[in-house]
Order: sequence, then structure tokens, then C-alpha cells
Amino acid sequence: MNPLTQFKNITNIMKTKILRNILVSVGAFFALAINTHAQNLYVSINGDFCGFQCTNSNGSISEYTPLGMQTTIVSGLARPRGLAFDSSGNLFAAVTRHAPPKGQYQGKILKFPPLGQQSVLGTVPQSFLEAVVTDSRGNTFALAQDAKLGLFYPSTIYKFAPDGTGSIFGSIPGQGNGLAFDSEGNLFAADFGAPGISPSIYKFTSDGTRTVFAGPNAFTGGTGPAGLAFDAYGNLFVSTQGDPGNDAILEFTPNGVESTFATGLTNPLGLTFDGSGNLFVVEENEAPDGDILEFAPDGSELPVFASGLNYPENLAFGPPR
Repeated sequence: MNPLTQFKNITNIMKTKILRNILVSVGAFFALAINTHAQNLYVSINGDFCGFQCTNSNGSISEYTPLGMQTTIVSGLARPRGLAFDSSGNLFAAVTRHAPPKGQYQGKILKFPPLGQQSVLGTVPQSFLEAVVTDSRGNTFALAQDAKLGLFYPSTIYKFAPDGTGSIFGSIPGQGNGLAFDSEGNLFAADFGAPGISPSIYKFTSDGTRTVFAGPNAFTGGTGPAGLAFDAYGNLFVSTQGDPGNDAILEFTPNGVESTFATGLTNPLGLTFDGSGNLFVVEENEAPDGDILEFAPDGSELPVFASGLNYPENLAFGPPR
């Protein structure tokens, strides 16, 4: 091979490699862009801490892009709490309105389709809704504290079919907080406890059979479980409340082995994972102390995702709206 031909071949090879690298880089860039914006973070915000006297409608739902750009997608809600998406991109929100006299509460599950008007999927009278989740079949589950006597326990889990038909799925003895499904379709419920009732996490099989997954020994010093979320490996993450400044995120393996993932928090409530395994947690505080924290998979705390919020409640990742 003469030197000129060899030079041309080398040049062509270099051009091919450069072009391939450019295409790979461009492809990676667009893949990153698509992946980055595939899921936005949705947050329910109470607006004012009305406690159990929720006559206001100052609540809202905010949408955050991965870069932290915020948009309010709906306002005028009465104490929005749980959030969940189904596989069709419908957003469900649990809201509760209080109407005098004391004890006259009405919980509703609102449905926000990707396109079109919001509607009411189901209503739970004389109850205080805390959490909402969906299963792979399109059913929606809501955790409601019994408000008839003003005690807010026991708590009932309601199941709503896609057409809104409701039924009772199960119950827990204390004040219910979070709900989460594992990959096998088992439903987990956080029970903060009540006078004479120890805080626990309950596991329900698909037929409604209830067992204790984590008992009172997992929660000490007046703390109890609040929010629940599973990671991609089947580990259950639990936010605890009851010791502001020392509240924690606990991690439970599928076999129930407990460890502390993060501590030093104040009123952590809703939590959820993104596609990269990062954990997002709200601290349910009055502005300017309400915020959304982000943790890497190894437990290291990343820069605060959002701050200055007025009683953020729960989180869910979903498609842009």
C-alpha cells in the first residue's frame, strides 16, 4: 500500500471515529434530555395548616421539572394530601373538607386526566383522607381516618374501581398515614398509632389479608411512621414523625431488617423515588421552612430541590402536563 493510500485510509478511519463519537454524544444528549423530562415531580401543598379544621381551600398541586422549574397546575383545593398516577397518566389527589359542626368531614378522590376536566372518582363521608395509591389494574386505594367521633382512628382502606365503584379493602387500628405497593402487589399501610395503639406498618396481600410488617420496636420516643415508598430493589423507605429535628427516614429490607437511611429531619412526610434511585422527601412545615429534600442512593443529601413551601404534603412522579 502506497503512503498516499494509507494516509487516505487513516484519514477516513479518523473521520468515521469522530463522526461516530459525535453521533454518540448527540444521541446521549437527546437521550438525556428525553429522560430528564420524562417524569416531572408533583407536590400537594396544604397552603395553610388547618389541622383538622379544614374549612379553607388554599391548597394546590405544583409541578416541578427536573431542573426545579415550578408551575401550579391546580389551586383552590381543601387540604390536598395523597397523590398518585395510574398507568394512563391520570393524576389522583386525596382532599378533605371540614364543615361545621365538628366531625362532619368529607373526603374526596379527585381525578385529573392528562386532557380534559377534573372529576370526582369517589367520596368517603365522615373521613379524613391521608393517602392514595393505584395498582397495576387501574384500581385506586385511599386511606381514610375515621372522623365520626373526632378521634381520627381507626382507619379504613377503600378500593375504587376505574368506574368509581367503591368497596372496603381493609382497616388498621390507629391513625393511618402512608400507603405503598410493592412489586408483588402487596399493599403496605403506615399506622402512626393512637392512645393505647402502638405505631406499626401493616402488610396486606391482594385478598386483603393483614399482617404486621414492622411493629412498635421499630418506632421509639413517641415517633411513628408517616410516608412510605419502595425502591427498585424492594426495600421499603419510611418517613417518621414525632421528634422534630431528629425525625428520620428508615429503610426496611423485604425481610423486615431495619436500618436508618437519614436523620436530622423535621416533619418528613411524603417520599418517592425518581428513575435514578434518588429519594425525594417533603418536610411538612410552614413557609419558609417547608421544603423538598433529595438524597442519593447511598444516603448522602443532595442540594435542596425546593424550599419556601407552605406545608407541602406528598409527592409523585408523573408525565409532564
